[in-house]
Amino acid sequence: MHIDPTDPTEPTDPTEPTPAIEPVEGADAPAADATDAAADDVTDAPAEPAAAAEPATPPDPAQERAIALDALGWCREHPSEETAVETLNAVFTLIRDPEVRPAWIATVRVVVLAIAQVPEPTPALHAHMTVLVANLLELSTDSAMVDELLAAWLRHPKSFGSLHTTPAAFQRETFVQRLGDLLGWNALDLHRDRDALRRFAEWVNTWNPRNKFRSRRALQALARNFPASDVWSRIHFPSENGPPRDRDRDRDRDRGQGRRHDNDRPAANPAAAPAAIAADGAEAPTAIEGAPAAEGAPAAEGAATGDPTKRKRRRRRRRKGAKPGEPGAAAEGGAAAEGGADDGPDDGPDEGGDAPEAATEG
Repeated sequence: MHIDPTDPTEPTDPTEPTPAIEPVEGADAPAADATDAAADDVTDAPAEPAAAAEPATPPDPAQERAIALDALGWCREHPSEETAVETLNAVFTLIRDPEVRPAWIATVRVVVLAIAQVPEPTPALHAHMTVLVANLLELSTDSAMVDELLAAWLRHPKSFGSLHTTPAAFQRETFVQRLGDLLGWNALDLHRDRDALRRFAEWVNTWNPRNKFRSRRALQALARNFPASDVWSRIHFPSENGPPRDRDRDRDRDRGQGRRHDNDRPAANPAAAPAAIAADGAEAPTAIEGAPAAEGAPAAEGAATGDPTKRKRRRRRRRKGAKPGEPGAAAEGGAAAEGGADDGPDDGPDEGGDAPEAATEG
């Protein structure tokens, strides 16, 4: 079979060796060789030690003070800006500085009164205002100004409410306590500011259970001193569906209705025997017949063994005023001898106005 080597359609003989491809002079080396060479260079190079971090220099107090005072000046020029409230919260960290404190107090009053006039505060602005009010409640001075600003923000129709959640760190009992103070000295009116109080109660209801339970006593005091069921019923606890219960008030109400609480019941004396009340004013034995008396307990009248019918007959004759020598007196002596109920004469009048027994000799 003849095979034309120039015909590309003709198959080649697999036994023929494949010609080697000779590299062209001046051509670039394969990229893999270059990568391997670079890796070898990196491996052979010695590792350089990491540079030690320089210690942070403490801030200069004078420089911080200057920056804070400049920022407060900007807040007074733009009091209704959201950035002004955020800046006040940042500068509050320097409230102990004797130069920053009076400037911060003067600025916060201007800013809060301006924000109280903003018709639609954004959620971010509301969050910054909540933090600012929490910072105001930490001040140990200027309480009159703090009450004024808190009342102004409470009366804003968009303040607080169930739509505004607050971080747990700012869900503080001081909010509830200060609200009670405002109601106590009429800075807030229970009827005129009803909407503001409802929004505040709804906001407290968004707190986590731990912070709500921490404020429970203050909430109970509010519900007791300022009754408003439509306000305090909006605050729920995990174990109940109503307002915080005032247990003292519940106990007083139940006592007025004739109910008793467990802690109102008198303690039972285990040594005392049950006393039976007889009809028509007649006494019944106060101890079980034949039972041993309690140790240290005084012997009751009529507790000795005997016929109760004879003792009852003797007492009736005493009430009729029978004298010795009469049939009744003789029966009385016979009953005493037979039953042995009375060991001696009576020293005083019996119950029910009995007359003393007269000892006369016939």
